[in-house]
Amino acid sequence: MSFAQTAFSQGATQTLGGRLIDADLGEPVAGIVVRVVGVQLESVTDERGAFLIRGVPLGHAVLVAEGDTIEPVRVEVRPEAHQSPIVIETRYVSLPEFGATATIARRRPLTASTSQITSREIASVPRRNAEDALRLVPGLTLVQHGSEGKGHQFFLRGFDAIHGADFELTIEGIPINEWSNIHAQGYIDLGFIIPETIQSVEVTKGPFTLDQGAFAMAGSADYQLGIPANDRGLRTTYTIGTTNRHRGLVTYSPREGDDLLAVEAMHDDGFGMNRGIDRGVLLGRIRLLDDDAYGTLSLLGSGYLARFELPGTLRNEDVQAGRIGFYDAYDRAGDGLSARGLAAVSHDWDRGDHSVSSTVYGGYRRLELLENYTGFLVDPIRGDRRRQTQTTWSFGAKIDYSVRLTTWLALEAALGLHGDRLDQTQQHVDQQQAPIETERELQGVQTSSHARVGLRFRPVDELRLTVGARIDVAHVSVRDGLDDSRLSSGAPAAFSPRATVEWRVLTPLRLFAAYGRGFRPPEARSFTTFEPERIGLSEDVFDGGDPRMTVVDSFEVGARWIPNGYFGASVSGFASFIERETVFDHVSGVNLALNSTRRLGGELEARLSPVDWLMLHADVTYVDARFVDSGNTIPLAPWLVGGVRAVVTHNSGVRAGLRFMGLASRSLPHGAEGAPMTALDATAGYTWGWIRLDLEVENVLNQRIREGEYHYASHWRPGQEPSEIPVVHYVAGPPFNARLSLSAAF
Repeated sequence: MSFAQTAFSQGATQTLGGRLIDADLGEPVAGIVVRVVGVQLESVTDERGAFLIRGVPLGHAVLVAEGDTIEPVRVEVRPEAHQSPIVIETRYVSLPEFGATATIARRRPLTASTSQITSREIASVPRRNAEDALRLVPGLTLVQHGSEGKGHQFFLRGFDAIHGADFELTIEGIPINEWSNIHAQGYIDLGFIIPETIQSVEVTKGPFTLDQGAFAMAGSADYQLGIPANDRGLRTTYTIGTTNRHRGLVTYSPREGDDLLAVEAMHDDGFGMNRGIDRGVLLGRIRLLDDDAYGTLSLLGSGYLARFELPGTLRNEDVQAGRIGFYDAYDRAGDGLSARGLAAVSHDWDRGDHSVSSTVYGGYRRLELLENYTGFLVDPIRGDRRRQTQTTWSFGAKIDYSVRLTTWLALEAALGLHGDRLDQTQQHVDQQQAPIETERELQGVQTSSHARVGLRFRPVDELRLTVGARIDVAHVSVRDGLDDSRLSSGAPAAFSPRATVEWRVLTPLRLFAAYGRGFRPPEARSFTTFEPERIGLSEDVFDGGDPRMTVVDSFEVGARWIPNGYFGASVSGFASFIERETVFDHVSGVNLALNSTRRLGGELEARLSPVDWLMLHADVTYVDARFVDSGNTIPLAPWLVGGVRAVVTHNSGVRAGLRFMGLASRSLPHGAEGAPMTALDATAGYTWGWIRLDLEVENVLNQRIREGEYHYASHWRPGQEPSEIPVVHYVAGPPFNARLSLSAAF
């Protein structure tokens, strides 16, 4: 943030006025309380970031800007500077021409582990797609057990969130998780978001804030879109890569305002067999209204189409025996199609003490996947290949209201509705893709409505509390075409209390505590009579019960220590308890209800900025995740993950990034154990006038990375008797590869 202030003398008092601006983005920051220490005088920044405080006693004054979205900013205004603007930057640097000293003004976290990933950090690591920004979040691991184009698998705090079942993702508050996707519940695919249009990503680990909705069991991420200030105007980019990657990108955003337009076209052969992709994206946002009396009205739209190949998993023993290559595939015919259209209209009205924000959205989604995880295990002659198809029409609306009741108390409330009209089929097909049997044929409508209310307290400057609750009601009506078109329905509900506490013990030290209940609605298929014939998990399968909300009760305590602008650290401990777990099973291809689980762990994070142009970051997360009754470890999610990275952004136009990540060996089903994994990535770039050159290198050390590991039975020798013994399978991560981008600004 930067904080501009001007003083005007009026007799025995003075008027302090100015603006609060995000220094990285050049955008004003609204809704921030600016107060004068020692007197009961304050103002709230408007949509332009402006404030005005009259009647301030003459002489030395201290201003504090604070709000739920930023770290507190403290500014000392000396009498000799009253007739000159004072600019407060985001680092401790000398600004003698303004007579000021810089201070910190980062986005203010609600919990000890809240992470905000900025556009500067995102640009410092290799990025194939929008999901890659999440690789910068401490403790969050991503695996793409297919190829680029298919949704990622997420691991966080002992949760195997599959493709999004336990991890909520929103784009400017719009929910993206696909509730009853045929491939995996909560499926996330961000192909419609162009990485260069990501302004920031805020990640909350655990279900602790009231605005976190369905699927925020392990946590949630909210993407904010925008073109960084240095990249605004018209910019064209062309990328070539060692995997025959060709990518063209055109972006436009005016120097002022938040309008944007981006167009992308891309082809890539991939780093191994059956990993090619072709993708096209159109993304835009335009402000339709910007009025002091009526607020702002914006339109967001995106269109996306991708066709891609799918390699599947490999048996580790086959690779070790030399029967197949490390980056090869058993099935050459795996492929997929992903398409999406999204449109949203948002209105924001802010009058300082109270504000209203509303969004109405609608979308179309199409997903097709042809793949085979088990070879010829179920059908030894024709194989186990399946084609999954889903079409979904989505709609939703939400409205949020907040009002400051007093200087120390604020009320917030919200209502929302989300719905899907879905049609999904799954067919068993032979090696020539001819249909053998229809295994799923569902049509249905599902809706989820919520109401929430909360209070924000600040009884004293050192203490901040938020308490509240939300209630979510899901309604599912599904027709099963394989069961005489039987119509089934249900309406499960979840009540979710949540609370956070922040106590500033000392100026550089703050303590945090949080409690929250998260939930996941049951998928549409759980309301049918379907039961899998075989499964690939252990004895912890739940043996009864009607469809209902899966809920988790989570706790977190921690501290943040920021003694100066050069160094900061945070530590947190967490615990999560689930009465009835749900895990995706690759053999049956469905989510299975499991017994109760618990997760205990801790996280440590540190940042160091010895100079303005260098940022160093390190983190480590430990978790012990087990089933309560049996004591067995919860499979797949890593128990230890950590990383270090460096970001260089110099005024000379030089920039660079280095990231190292490591995972401990992962527990697999049936008592097996995976291998540890490490990876090193790097970026470098230089800007010369209107020309920019960027280099991205993945897997600098060219290690053979087993990105995803699984343990289940498979059989890849047609005509022979299959074995039911589980074996380790893996998905290969990328070998050494590089991409070079040339950009021109106009």
